[in-house]
Amino acid sequence: MTKRKLFEDPLEDIDPVMQQAFSDHPYAEDPAPALDKEEPTPAVPVPEEHPEISDIQFPELSNEPSGRRVELDKFGNIPVSVSVELGRSQISLKEVFDLSEGSIIELERLVGEPLDLVVSGQVVAQGEVVAIDNNYGLRVTNIISAPSTY
Repeated sequence: MTKRKLFEDPLEDIDPVMQQAFSDHPYAEDPAPALDKEEPTPAVPVPEEHPEISDIQFPELSNEPSGRRVELDKFGNIPVSVSVELGRSQISLKEVFDLSEGSIIELERLVGEPLDLVVSGQVVAQGEVVAIDNNYGLRVTNIISAPSTY
């Protein structure tokens, strides 16, 4: 009965070449360490006693803030982005591509409704449009109150 190969090993003819290459390596004579050899002593001495471990004492904490607080007037000079929103609408991308001069987009806000004053993406007030010289302005008519987190 002849032995039949189930598959051909593509690395079969490379193995002898690799074996010859690594046989010249200085460690090739003793590839695995002998198990009966004595282990070398470690360079760092291992302490015989265990260190003493004690509990950590944390100070008592309370929910009441202690110490000084940041004064609110420190925030007076920080610039924020402010805009007035006339209204919004949702249209398809096809309608955007079809826009041309003279196109009209209907907004969801009714005529006469107050406009939103938006500060850094958050609606903080509502008001009505006014003209100041040659510029538009907003007369605040309603402050949107939100629960304070301070």
